[in-house]
Amino acid sequence: MQCTKDVIMYTTTASSLVEEAFLNTNHHVVCDNIDLDTILIEYENYYYLRYQKKPKISKPLDIAKTSTTFAIKNKTKTTKKTNQSPSQYSQDNQSLDTNFITITPLNNSCVETLENEYSLPSIDLDYWKDEWKVYAEIISKDILMTNPNVKWSDIKGLSTPKKLLDEAIVLPTKYPDLFTGLCTPWTAMLFYGPPGTGKTLLAKAVATECNTTFFNITPSTLVTKWRGDSEKLIKVMFEMAEHMSPSTIFIDELDTIASKRIDHEASRRLTSQILIHMDGLSSSKKRIFLLATSNHPWELDPAIFRRLEKRIFIDLPDVQARKDMFEYYLSEMLQKNKYIKCKIDSDSLAQKTNGYSGSDIKLICKETAMHAMRLMFNVLENKSSNHFNCIITNNEVNNTISKTKPSTNDTDNNKYKIWQSQYASY
Repeated sequence: MQCTKDVIMYTTTASSLVEEAFLNTNHHVVCDNIDLDTILIEYENYYYLRYQKKPKISKPLDIAKTSTTFAIKNKTKTTKKTNQSPSQYSQDNQSLDTNFITITPLNNSCVETLENEYSLPSIDLDYWKDEWKVYAEIISKDILMTNPNVKWSDIKGLSTPKKLLDEAIVLPTKYPDLFTGLCTPWTAMLFYGPPGTGKTLLAKAVATECNTTFFNITPSTLVTKWRGDSEKLIKVMFEMAEHMSPSTIFIDELDTIASKRIDHEASRRLTSQILIHMDGLSSSKKRIFLLATSNHPWELDPAIFRRLEKRIFIDLPDVQARKDMFEYYLSEMLQKNKYIKCKIDSDSLAQKTNGYSGSDIKLICKETAMHAMRLMFNVLENKSSNHFNCIITNNEVNNTISKTKPSTNDTDNNKYKIWQSQYASY
């Protein structure tokens, strides 16, 4: 008897919902496995993972503003939509058709300009059906279309990472017969170290020099609020990389999506899905290379260390690298400026910048050049002279160094060295 009353109550409630909300339930079926508590918990976990704060599930409702006129307006809009002619509806769909995405690859003969485009094989998104096609369209937006124009010669120092990237991507393309059996190329590599040491710059050089389909994946692409969507996006990402091989998947800040599986259920599922597909890289006949970076490698899940065959510490630049950076930024890059010249002793500058990262040295050089530009602006504004030449010497650079502190410290650097002694593979 109680069961009959419950059925009547549910039926009445459903009818009232359809009538008052003007819903069309012809294309929907009843779902009997919805657990609202689980959905709520997973959404809170996702929100906390992405924004580091608890979500606000509810907000105060001003009942006085919810009048019957709002319902009438909604009903009018719904009627207009249903009365739309079929020809107009099909016309709108045709205008949004994105079945084919054509991507052009890097043209090595024209690598000098920033407007070069990649000329990669076109991919038919019809390979994925129904909802999977939506995921494929999302991933396809992260395929790099423009040339970063960063060459190996632009990266000073870091000889070991550049050599390993050459072995993993460039040489297998030139000599495929040599990389067979036990000598198969590396499939996954992790760069870790302090910020500003050139990890992302190496990825840009890979996109420029290696001529592969480059997937520039960000955590915001893979982390979604809907249950199961993140795992499906990862699956489609690896499938698309296989279809467009040779390809490189670059994931910056890997620790944000592959952290230790002790936080919550959503993070565990995401990490597990990545590990499963990384296992498939070694058995795949297609050439797919996974390149990842991390500023906090100790937060990565331990199971991912085995999948990342090469774990390379990108340390602060040594004396020679710092010397090359000063010469590159203050000499080579200022050659085209006919008003600013440079006469520096790069050896002494390299000695004074011990503990500075590559980005810190670039900032010092940029600030020194801008100081010369400010002097030039003063002359132009006051019209005191028609000719102006500025020569940058060690005095100007040392003045900038005294005002610019390094962005890293010894305590953080020691953490990387301790982790390197335990998990490094190079």
